Amino acid sequence: MQMFKAGNSRGFFGVVSALLRRLESFVETLLAGKSASVPENALRTKLVGDTFNYFLSKVVPGLMGFFSVAIFVRMVGYEQYGRYAVAFATVTAFSAGVAGWLSQSMLRFQSMHHGTAEAESFNRATDAGLLLSALLGGSALGLALWLSRTHSAAIVGVSVGLYLAMLVYAFEMTGLQAALDSRGVVRMETIRALGAFAIPLVLIFASPRRHYWLLLLGILGGYLIPLTGRAFRGSGHRAIMILRRPLLDEQERGFLRNMWSYGWPVALWLFSQQSLVVSDRYFIQRFLGYSAAGVYASMYDVIVRSFSLLFAPITLAVHTALMHHWNTGSRHLTRRILTQAIKYESLLFLPVAVGLFFGSNWTSRLVLGHENPEAASIVLPLAIGGFLWQLALLAHKPLEILCQTKRMLVGGLAALAVNIAGNYYLVPRFGYRAAAYLSVASSLVYLMMLFVLIPGESLQKAMDSGERREVTVVPAEEVSV
Repeated sequence: MQMFKAGNSRGFFGVVSALLRRLESFVETLLAGKSASVPENALRTKLVGDTFNYFLSKVVPGLMGFFSVAIFVRMVGYEQYGRYAVAFATVTAFSAGVAGWLSQSMLRFQSMHHGTAEAESFNRATDAGLLLSALLGGSALGLALWLSRTHSAAIVGVSVGLYLAMLVYAFEMTGLQAALDSRGVVRMETIRALGAFAIPLVLIFASPRRHYWLLLLGILGGYLIPLTGRAFRGSGHRAIMILRRPLLDEQERGFLRNMWSYGWPVALWLFSQQSLVVSDRYFIQRFLGYSAAGVYASMYDVIVRSFSLLFAPITLAVHTALMHHWNTGSRHLTRRILTQAIKYESLLFLPVAVGLFFGSNWTSRLVLGHENPEAASIVLPLAIGGFLWQLALLAHKPLEILCQTKRMLVGGLAALAVNIAGNYYLVPRFGYRAAAYLSVASSLVYLMMLFVLIPGESLQKAMDSGERREVTVVPAEEVSV
């Protein structure tokens, strides 16, 4: 009875949030070391707590992603799913390339201005950046798709709408991450994932034709549901204000210039990473057909999303923690955080790799619904490639901290060049198995280049000169990540 009363007074999500808070506290208590100092325990438990929340934000999307691939492939067939995979990867790459500069700049600089007199000016600069990205990026994508002459007007319209929804969604999610609101990330990701799974199913069942554009339209609906809720809770008011007064003052323009200077290489880096997916699927459909692209894309989506479920929570928690401590003067903690994260990811990967090695046939049968030896052969290389790219997201953090994002771009473009050249020459000869192994090769190229690109001496000098206080014993609740 009390549970029903609580549900009536606070709502279902209030009850769920309370249970998650208790579970998070329990996990933090278990993982706190008895012999460690108070600051170390506080750092570890807060980092684990944020990682746990980000893990929850990936549980529902991960499960929905797995089920959606298995179900959508069976409902629309390999060819239509292959067409959807190529179109969706293109929109995602474009969205990452255009939106990446703003989202990464917000994560890097927002903690420097939060709670200061400059906060409002910084927020107006980010709103203006979002408006420019939406207008210029949407126009460029629509024009590019139209000039390709391979898409109908309906596909172009849905693709541009999906791009805009992804752009605004990434902006809202970045705001929550920069504010260290990991529970807000859980709520938004859960709602989006459920909508992006349910709406395409409804559209496919309601339509006499099982066309791939229904999948794109349904996923667009999944993005719009949480954005509508955010608009009513205040984000819509900020959008209206920037539209009413779009001109920025000198300070706001300065913030926007700084974010662009830092962010455009990161945006191109993100574009290069998403272009790896486009490259695989484009060359497979070109040389082997859309059906082969559909098989490869379905295996890739399930395996890589599974690794995102395991490792992305660590990356998300680590990124905000690193930037917060670096910006607020506790730079001695950044190396410890990064080292622990790399260790945890490596330990997580080992049992997963062993399981996939022995269960590759079962995995391909589960995804595709029948035996496919060639699909089974790409399970492990896709898993290794996915893990190495997750590791790369941690390994290049020093370049992000030092704002040397152009070095990241050099490495990303080199990896993309290896991937494109390899796909062009090897996919016609070895099939889509070559694309899977090239995902491993491109990630290794990037990781090896980081040994040259990261300036160790400059990083140490920045840590020494930026340290503003010594490590002191403080209560655990006063240490925030």
